[in-house]
Amino acid sequence: MRLMLRHLRYRPALLIGLAVGLLAAALAAPHLRPITSGLIGWNLGVLAYGVAFVVVVRRSTTEGLARIADLLDEGNWGVLLGTIVAAVASLGAIVVELAQSHGKPHAPYSEALAGGTVLLSWFFIHTIFATHYAHEFWRDAKGLLFPGNDRPDYPEFLYFSFCMAVASQVSDVTTQSAGIRKLVLAHSLVAYLFNTAIIALGVNIAASLAS
Repeated sequence: MRLMLRHLRYRPALLIGLAVGLLAAALAAPHLRPITSGLIGWNLGVLAYGVAFVVVVRRSTTEGLARIADLLDEGNWGVLLGTIVAAVASLGAIVVELAQSHGKPHAPYSEALAGGTVLLSWFFIHTIFATHYAHEFWRDAKGLLFPGNDRPDYPEFLYFSFCMAVASQVSDVTTQSAGIRKLVLAHSLVAYLFNTAIIALGVNIAASLAS
């Protein structure tokens, strides 16, 4: 528990997103189905996280990244695994939400909620991977080689992460350690899962609208 609180202390964007998500889900719970209120809470939490993360990126320095990487070394993989599980769970919740609303008057709203959830979860998971790449790099100041920049900041890691998300490769950034390659492998598999889910959801919604 102390380790979790320590991580949240040094991850303000994640803490803000968690607080907003839990509050939104609690407020929606008396009026909506549990799955629906949970998805609303998740989406608003990710939006809050995104806004807070932009602020963090604008204020971050390479010295700060190195200090936080050292502070959050222990249990860092646990945070990554937890966010992956939560994001994948959101995809499962979408399936339930669409099944429960099929053929009902509020089905279009459920489809819009499902679409927003997939896109926000996609953004969230790749942003989390970017922060993990930053922590892994700055823990030892190695693992990735960015041409022309030996002191990469958050935008560099976001570039690497989102290129992996959309293309599963980055031509100009080189991996230089087994640990980073394991992380890239895990990232590639998760990216493939989410990209497939986005295509499947688009086909499902298109078929529903056509019928």
